[in-house]
Amino acid sequence: MRLPPAPTLDDAPPRPATAPARRSAPGSPGVRTPRVRLPAASAVAGGAFVLWGLAVGLGPIHDNSFLTELATGHLVLAHGVPRADPFTFTAAGRPWVVESWLASVLYALVDDVAGGHGLVLLHGALCAALGALGWRLTRPARHLPGRLLSAAALCAVGTGYWSPRPLLVALVCFAAVAVQAETGRGSPWWAVPVLWCWVNVHGSWPLALVYLGLRWAGAAIEGGDTRRRRALFGAAALGAAAGAANPLGPGLLLYPLAVVRHHQAFATVAEWQAPNFGDPVNAAFGVAAVLALALVALQRRRRPGWAQDALVAVVFTGGALVAARNVAVAALVLTPVLARGLEGLGTVTGGRRGVVAAGALVVLGVVGGGLVAGALDRPAYDLSAYPVGEVTWMARHHLLPGRVATPDYVGNYLELRYGTGARAFFDDRVDVFSLAVVHDYDRLLLGRPGWAGILRRLDVHAVLWPRSDPLARDLARDPAWRVRLADRGWIVAVRGAATSAAT
Repeated sequence: MRLPPAPTLDDAPPRPATAPARRSAPGSPGVRTPRVRLPAASAVAGGAFVLWGLAVGLGPIHDNSFLTELATGHLVLAHGVPRADPFTFTAAGRPWVVESWLASVLYALVDDVAGGHGLVLLHGALCAALGALGWRLTRPARHLPGRLLSAAALCAVGTGYWSPRPLLVALVCFAAVAVQAETGRGSPWWAVPVLWCWVNVHGSWPLALVYLGLRWAGAAIEGGDTRRRRALFGAAALGAAAGAANPLGPGLLLYPLAVVRHHQAFATVAEWQAPNFGDPVNAAFGVAAVLALALVALQRRRRPGWAQDALVAVVFTGGALVAARNVAVAALVLTPVLARGLEGLGTVTGGRRGVVAAGALVVLGVVGGGLVAGALDRPAYDLSAYPVGEVTWMARHHLLPGRVATPDYVGNYLELRYGTGARAFFDDRVDVFSLAVVHDYDRLLLGRPGWAGILRRLDVHAVLWPRSDPLARDLARDPAWRVRLADRGWIVAVRGAATSAAT
């Protein structure tokens, strides 16, 4: 329950014009002293979810896509936004739309000023912001139990999906748009700068128009006032159009169509495939989605907003079932839907204010400070999954940089390490490569027949590959290749080399 604001001196009745002015010491009779407004229990609960997000975001950086994003940012600062691929020898010179140029520039600027730990803090701040915005989206539940369940479902999904990629900035933009749509407060014009930023950090920005369009259509079905929905959609559309003001020009607005043009290539990427619900994070999303859809169906026509909730829940859940990368977006969309369905659960509103809540917030602040200090005390990057030592060995033996076949995530690492001199074989930007190269890489990855012809045709002179994969075993058996290095995780094979293996 929200208490009325504490009275201030402005609330006092005016003195008669003839009354003499006098000064009184604080605490004297007749003088009102403003009271300190103590926090409510709900603020403590919200702070806990902000802390959850912060903890998720402060982990060491290991995401392979981020490595290329950072390398791209440094390239943009030095030479401007590239228009063709500068990193690989299999796609060299092919057109490349740097959809996330603004996020890459942000990463590079932070890296230049504060290094890797600055990037960790940036990621932590973005995840904490998602925790805060997610908690704001749970207000329709009104009571604390429903809010806690809704926010916990969102943060559980975020534990697996809030990785340091430009998509994370896009999720913050999406959450800000959703809060505007849910609260009905504030000027719709705030959507203009939010959408401009979104267009320039990630190609998922059309999801905002889909979301707001479905909310608008749902309001019309319900027969309610659609003016706010219409105004917010218009402002978002204007912001998206303004996104054409960027170094790449209006063509950036067409980037989302790349998913359609390169659908066969994207289909080979795990995150563009259906989610595996054997994974705990995806299982948490599945439970939340089923519960939200069930509550919408049970409460049909019983409360305002049912048609809007039904439309967004069905469409975005469907998108998440098609591609795992949409799970994080759907979790945001479902948060207020689930909260509305859980309205009235329990009796505790969390509105009670007091010293205990204030003390709890202080404790959360101390814990948050400890998390930040711990993040600054450990390495900013976790590169244990990458062949760092093996790459160093290859560089010392003049095998790198060069035409070396590696898995895609190793290509991302090479691009961060060597920049435009990486001459990587492949990375995770599947829309940059020809479909033939994508299929060649897929055959190498799965160890299918014909691998030797692929390496010969692409003029690959060395291979750095995980030792447990089929290709590594095939290379060790083929007389045309010699294993130069073999350790517990990786092998280095060179075409026609006579040198024996090193261990």
